[in-house]
Amino acid sequence: MPRPLPPSVRAATGGDPAAVRDHILDAAHRVIEGHGLSAASTRAIAAEAEIGSGTIYNYFDGRLQLVAQAILHHTHQLALPLAAFPDRAGRSTVSRNLRHFAKLVDTVLVEVVPLMAAAFADPELLDTLRDEMAAHDPSAAGVEVVTSYLEAECELGRVATGADCGAAAATVVALCHDLAFQRYLHGHTGERKVPTRELDLIASALR
Repeated sequence: MPRPLPPSVRAATGGDPAAVRDHILDAAHRVIEGHGLSAASTRAIAAEAEIGSGTIYNYFDGRLQLVAQAILHHTHQLALPLAAFPDRAGRSTVSRNLRHFAKLVDTVLVEVVPLMAAAFADPELLDTLRDEMAAHDPSAAGVEVVTSYLEAECELGRVATGADCGAAAATVVALCHDLAFQRYLHGHTGERKVPTRELDLIASALR
């Protein structure tokens, strides 16, 4: 029989199973962020969440699923501001809006790329992460919102009729991903640059 939740956790979540899962996932991310993936044991996560270790298994199959879902949960939270990007259609210019998207998505990638890179060092975690992404893949969100934005611009006449908005969106997102990976790989710090020239070229082609 499941152990009752501590009063503090029940007060914070109302005892709702989905809220308790989110509470545990947030705790898992804090452990990962503060101490690294290798330190994210069920014991450490339970302590951070202020629950018993056994309680985790009421909500997750085990450590691998918990850590994989924590990575994706945090990614989805970071990506929430992207959902409003299509609302920029008709405002400013297409070039400037694509630059705005690049800045938005970079705030996501600067945190997510190191997490994904660390997961590649753990084959079991990577397999579990792939399984979880099959149902909830946050990497698809960027392409979807840019496609929606460009399609809206097409209806307004600011993008050419018949333009392949999906291919253009995939190119924009791939460019952002590549720059984020290269920056992480080479240890670049300081101000993060927007790929203005490349995005202007894409915007020009769409016109």
